[in-house]
Amino acid sequence: MKQLNKEIIKVIKYFSFFAYYPTLDEIHTFLQVKITKNELNGELKRIKYTPVEYSMLSQNSKVKSQKLKSKIKNSNEAMKQWNNLTNRKQISQSKLNSSRFKLYIKLLSIFPQILLVGLSGSISMMNAEEDDDVDLFIITAKNRLFTGRLIALILAQLLGLRRRRTSEKLDTLFSTATPQREPLAIVSKKASSLLTNPQSLIPNPFKNKVCLNLFFDESNLKVPKFKQTLFVGHEVLQMKPIVIKDNIYQRFLEVNEWVFRLFPNAREVVGRKYKALSIKQKKSLNTYYLILNTFFNKIEQSLKGYQLHLINRHRTTEFITPTQLWFHPDDFEKKIKYK
Repeated sequence: MKQLNKEIIKVIKYFSFFAYYPTLDEIHTFLQVKITKNELNGELKRIKYTPVEYSMLSQNSKVKSQKLKSKIKNSNEAMKQWNNLTNRKQISQSKLNSSRFKLYIKLLSIFPQILLVGLSGSISMMNAEEDDDVDLFIITAKNRLFTGRLIALILAQLLGLRRRRTSEKLDTLFSTATPQREPLAIVSKKASSLLTNPQSLIPNPFKNKVCLNLFFDESNLKVPKFKQTLFVGHEVLQMKPIVIKDNIYQRFLEVNEWVFRLFPNAREVVGRKYKALSIKQKKSLNTYYLILNTFFNKIEQSLKGYQLHLINRHRTTEFITPTQLWFHPDDFEKKIKYK
């Protein structure tokens, strides 16, 4: 039981970094020990840990974690936290209901080069703040990674959704699309700068923009071994697909079965949670198709060389391969104190 309590606290500490209080399902999903939901619920009651619509530590909890206890001291504080969560859900839904964002996703879904578009980051948990952007994960068809990225960037540019750098040159349309930023808990500590820094009054250039921070080619859906961590495991399972073609989401999960070894309760939860319609694509292997495919292969190679050249000019800690583009700062995970 002591080990189980430690695992429960580990889950809560992880989510507390993002100012998020997980539900019973989410605690169950991300526990690193195999247990039924009923058994977990019984244990939570025993230690006076209450997941209602969200989870919180009661003032009389026996769990030895003063940092967590101090976050919720009484029912008034719990109500405040619930109101904050409700507000973030409403903000998140508003971002997803934006006519420009909905049009962007609709247009992306038309292109055969785009097989999957998924929400990631805070928006996938419906936990976005007013100034947050919308993180997207995109899987492209085989040998269409750089064509698919160009399509995503151009559409975002045309619809006024592309996230820009504060000082940007024309060639950065193809370069690193994701200016590096700090995690929510780090940024929140700088809130007081609003009173002392006039530049902080400038409107947030990232607000309601799309952040195109992760691209996979369907020929290589597996997360690299060195990226198979607790943080990336969370990101894989929290990703919410909104466009799926040709069973690509199921294939993505099957290839990344390491997440189910990391989180043994996750498989059944994921199976229930995501029920998106898979659009099957029919390819006719006639002469016309082969000629067209050869033409697009040449375009892909040209785009690949040009984009990689520009990406490398602005490259910092991004992980770039011919089949995967990770526009995430490598030190992001190191700042999360979940251990």
